[in-house]
Amino acid sequence: MAIRTTCRAVEIGGILREILPEVWGYVESHELKPVGPPFTRFYSYVDGVVDLEGGIPVENTADGEGRVKPSELPGGTVATTIHTGPYEKLPEAHDALHGWMREHKKESAGSQWEFYITDPGEEPDPARWKTELIWPIRDA
Repeated sequence: MAIRTTCRAVEIGGILREILPEVWGYVESHELKPVGPPFTRFYSYVDGVVDLEGGIPVENTADGEGRVKPSELPGGTVATTIHTGPYEKLPEAHDALHGWMREHKKESAGSQWEFYITDPGEEPDPARWKTELIWPIRDA
């Protein structure tokens, strides 16, 4: 279940602090079973504007309500890495993953996403936060 929206890149953190709790509230109120940590999927980045989706993976989807809609993360071959540290450093991890793709002659096969493994509400030290980056790939 997820909410898709657009925002300026500098607003991503604030937008996620708004939409992820809204999705979580829907998941809880409809007694859906989460099957993974919260995620953000990035559809596009053009001129500083990001088209993104923030959500919670669940076992069985529901119809949705308001801004909360059913969504599905794709399957297939991916490049992935775990970033440990504050969210402000995530661009460096994305750059490293993209570098690995170039080095191994891979290219993007779709929208990338992140799983937020560590809940900042439970771990106050940003240096210990873990985020998994996932990028669908194919041979270049």
